[in-house]
Amino acid sequence: MISMIHSNPVKLQNGTLVVDRKFLTGMLKYVELIDEPLTTVHPALKEGEKIMDPVEVRYDGLGFEVEVVDGTQSAKSIHDQLSALIARSKWVYGYTNWGATKIAAHLGIPYTLILECDLKTNISVNINQVTNPLRRAVRAWRSVWQYATIGIPAMRGAAALHCNGFPIYEEAKPFNKNRVLYLDSRMSTEMTIPAQQLEARLAKLGSRPLQLLFSGRYEPIKGALDAVQVAVACIRHGMDIELHCYGMGSLHDAMLELAQKKEVANRIHIHQAIPYPELVQRSYDFDVFVCCHTQNDPSCTYLEAFGAGLPIVGYANRMWSGLSKESGIGYATPLGHTADVVASVSRLISDLDALRHMSRKAREFAVAHTFEAEFKKRAHDIRANLPA
Repeated sequence: MISMIHSNPVKLQNGTLVVDRKFLTGMLKYVELIDEPLTTVHPALKEGEKIMDPVEVRYDGLGFEVEVVDGTQSAKSIHDQLSALIARSKWVYGYTNWGATKIAAHLGIPYTLILECDLKTNISVNINQVTNPLRRAVRAWRSVWQYATIGIPAMRGAAALHCNGFPIYEEAKPFNKNRVLYLDSRMSTEMTIPAQQLEARLAKLGSRPLQLLFSGRYEPIKGALDAVQVAVACIRHGMDIELHCYGMGSLHDAMLELAQKKEVANRIHIHQAIPYPELVQRSYDFDVFVCCHTQNDPSCTYLEAFGAGLPIVGYANRMWSGLSKESGIGYATPLGHTADVVASVSRLISDLDALRHMSRKAREFAVAHTFEAEFKKRAHDIRANLPA
């Protein structure tokens, strides 16, 4: 059995599983690609806690088992629960949650560690919504301490590292040479925009407003408000654009307030989050993705935008900076400088042939790095490491 340690919460009740759609899709792909019994471990969904894109499915017949960790239990109870599960496993795959990697090392069970955020991003996430300077300093220090005492030893002790994105792939190099780089995405082959549909959209460029898209969490680290400010500035500079945003989060009201200003009325639209398959279909109608992420996270947004044939304009965080160089698609500009993102939009409007070229390249890059291709890479490495 392989035990898979995850962070996303689930609700298991009356024979049904409520979980994030992206997780379920990934697990079903693992079931298909890994010929081993799989048990996935999650925190219990708390009362009032929301999942952005939830699905509810019958638990029976999924092809994998689900173990739920109740956070209200004592640390000892959780440790005993994980120890019993890992002791029955031939491999552990996933995160360091609940000390899982320490337990595996103690029991002599090899593990593959999933890494997503570099240290700078972890600090950014942990201080994101804290305004008190002392509390911010304490949280930042705690992030560094956890990285030094938990993260680095876990990396060094892993049989392999699966690194989601360029920043953590490079940061982990001194601690473990056995690394696999993957690019996170929910964009399957069948979800990428059909070539004919892309060409039909590109033929309309210049005959209608340029359609800008932002999707994701409405939070500062995702640059959600910055994306709206970019659209406002584009309109003030006389550009014929529209912006649509899809998501949810703490910045919703501030974004809506900007969008309702008289000078931009009916040209900036702030929507609630919608199911991912619907979002994919809608994204086919857009031209450019505005991505003002201030953190270096390996967001699946990048490849999903590419899958809709959308070049990205946005901040040169370490992830987008690396991906834009790798792909040659879109523009990466200094963090926090919305004026430079506005200039990137203007650059595309003034050179529609370049926009068409980038749109086709975006689709090609996404086809080469589909959900199936990236999961196949990870599953192959898991199988290659398993003991006979």
